[in-house]
Amino acid sequence: MLGATALAIGAAVPAGLAYFFLHPPRQFHRKNPKSALGLAYERVRFRAEDGIILRGWYVPAKQQPKGVVVVSHGYFGNREMMLPYLAFLHHGGYSALLYDFRAHGWSNGRRASFGIHEPKDLQAAVQWTQEHPDLRHLPLFLFGESMGAAVSLLVAAQQSAVQAVVADSPYARFDNAVEGRIRSLLGKPAAVMLAPSAQRAGERLLGVKCTEIAPIEAVPQILPRPIHLIHGLEDRFIVPGNSRLIHAIAPEQITLWEVPRARHVCSVYVAPDEYAERVLAFLDQVTM
Repeated sequence: MLGATALAIGAAVPAGLAYFFLHPPRQFHRKNPKSALGLAYERVRFRAEDGIILRGWYVPAKQQPKGVVVVSHGYFGNREMMLPYLAFLHHGGYSALLYDFRAHGWSNGRRASFGIHEPKDLQAAVQWTQEHPDLRHLPLFLFGESMGAAVSLLVAAQQSAVQAVVADSPYARFDNAVEGRIRSLLGKPAAVMLAPSAQRAGERLLGVKCTEIAPIEAVPQILPRPIHLIHGLEDRFIVPGNSRLIHAIAPEQITLWEVPRARHVCSVYVAPDEYAERVLAFLDQVTM
């Protein structure tokens, strides 16, 4: 009896973790570009190809824009978390579109998928910019952090209109990120024990192997368009080795900045001035 109970619990915990990660509690923004940065903006909505309605902010440049940047947040986040990036992008002369992924913020959808369906969301955002009369003639860039960085790489491989990508803390393959996410919730010993079974449970729910969510395999289709990788050296969620694997594909076309003392997606806070300078120099070089 006790053995059967232990087995049931052993199966239920990983399944519960998988369900929780695929259905993250929503976080809604409390600030917007106007209240946080004093920037004029427009609320927008657009529809992914599978019908999911997505919501976002369009923030035009003050003067003639150098380009337009589509900004994608990470898992368990929302567009408000990307306001620090918006601040320097706007100051640097770029228009920007920030949006909530499905199952996040104010967008529709009930399940996250870590890169299986989210590319449809970013594709819809790209299409919105390409249909906007003030934006469709401009250089187009993708900028993302964590899951948003991984999805940006996946979509850039499919979208020839994208001229360059800035990816902060992407995973090379999603299976590399599973243990880190569980570690953040339960600690390292539990992560080592539960990650394999939780991954299998999640794969059953998604109908896709985690190894199939593989931004690293999309990179050759992006090249020779430039990619700028950023990764904190203290990242324990998605370890820096993920960006190093991507960088190694083509070091002459992919730049990598590793930031000392920065935890997951915290480089912009640890070194805000250098972060802005590096990203704007990268974008400006592409637009020249």
